[in-house]
Amino acid sequence: MTSPTTRLALQIAGRGRLEGHPPGEVDGVRFEGRFVIYALADAQGPLFGEDVSLFDAGAVAEHGRGPQSAHLVAMRSGFLLEGFVTGDDTIEGTTIGRSSSQTRLRIYYDAAPDGSRRFDDRKAFMAGELVATYRAEEYFQMDSRAGVFDTRVNYTLIESKPFEHAGVTVDFAELAPVMVELSHGHNPEPDPSPEDIPMEEPFLAGGPGVFADHFPVGGAIIASS
Repeated sequence: MTSPTTRLALQIAGRGRLEGHPPGEVDGVRFEGRFVIYALADAQGPLFGEDVSLFDAGAVAEHGRGPQSAHLVAMRSGFLLEGFVTGDDTIEGTTIGRSSSQTRLRIYYDAAPDGSRRFDDRKAFMAGELVATYRAEEYFQMDSRAGVFDTRVNYTLIESKPFEHAGVTVDFAELAPVMVELSHGHNPEPDPSPEDIPMEEPFLAGGPGVFADHFPVGGAIIASS
């Protein structure tokens, strides 16, 4: 069975990691979001059928529900191009940021998750088959008073590979060549387990560094024309 070519919505939730930096100085700061995709739907409803889970039943029974048992996960990796603050001496403003267009979203399909994947284990998080890579441009607004942020991301497909789940074959090139994300999260806080930033694209420009902060984040990614 082949999935129909129509609009698509992905529901995502996960954690972000952020390079340590002075307050308000965001230019060049590197980040990575690691997400579970826990639902997909098109114009006909759930993409893989009514009540079909995107968590492996065997892995859930043994390890619980989360990234460790997810069939579909995603990583958004990049660095901030520029930022500014809207406040001054008269009002507490927000921090605004825009990511470089070198930012990438990678989606992985794992037919048989073994329970080893964790948000803080980058290598395990990339287990599975790379089924789509998107160019991403992110725009965020961080509210220090409320302790939350909102982000919007524009995605354009670079390449994809068909995969099959629950008898449905999916190719993101057909379903979602262009997408938009709307997500919400808590402002970053110190990570008790800082992580070295991998020396690979798109992180190379900044040299050695550390993801010192982390934060929960989630939302929806919607295919657009």
